Amino acid sequence: MDHKVATQVDKSREPPRRDARITKSRDALRTALLDLVAEMPFEAVSVAAITTRAGIGYATFFRHYPTREALLAEIADDLIGQLLVRIAPLLLAQDTGAAALALTGFVDARRPLCRALLVGAGEAMRRDVTARAIAAAGTAETPAPEWLPRDLGIVHGVAATLTILRWWLEQDRPEDEGAVADLLDRLVFGPMAGERA
Repeated sequence: MDHKVATQVDKSREPPRRDARITKSRDALRTALLDLVAEMPFEAVSVAAITTRAGIGYATFFRHYPTREALLAEIADDLIGQLLVRIAPLLLAQDTGAAALALTGFVDARRPLCRALLVGAGEAMRRDVTARAIAAAGTAETPAPEWLPRDLGIVHGVAATLTILRWWLEQDRPEDEGAVADLLDRLVFGPMAGERA
């Protein structure tokens, strides 16, 4: 009997492991949604299309996500994290032009997904992405002028950046990523770093 108790205690100290099937299903759903938004607007993507592409059952989707927007939001968290890793060091080094160019290059390389997040998924998703980006930016070390309260700078910087990106992604004939990077640098990154026009 003592042996069973000891075994239970030892197992409780082990970190929880994610079931391999869960990981496989979630990865398949993520990949399917990413593939589908590259082919069609997010508004046209159904849960049935996602599960068919992922090769899993329709009901399985709902064991993992309550809606397709929830799946998209999880992907957004990863995207925001990847983006911060790329641009935060440039902002910290006060290289606002390079940070803006890194941002537009990142978005352009993922245009269908970014368009789904900022344009196609609707106002609720835009608000959610904005809130997630503000929260993530709040954890990153970035410079700000002394006169600007940090929290206000983050809210303004993220909102202005996402507004410009949304405008860019909505264009029928989009501006070159370099031109958009210049807009971001002049309107957001430079002023937020304390540069005066």
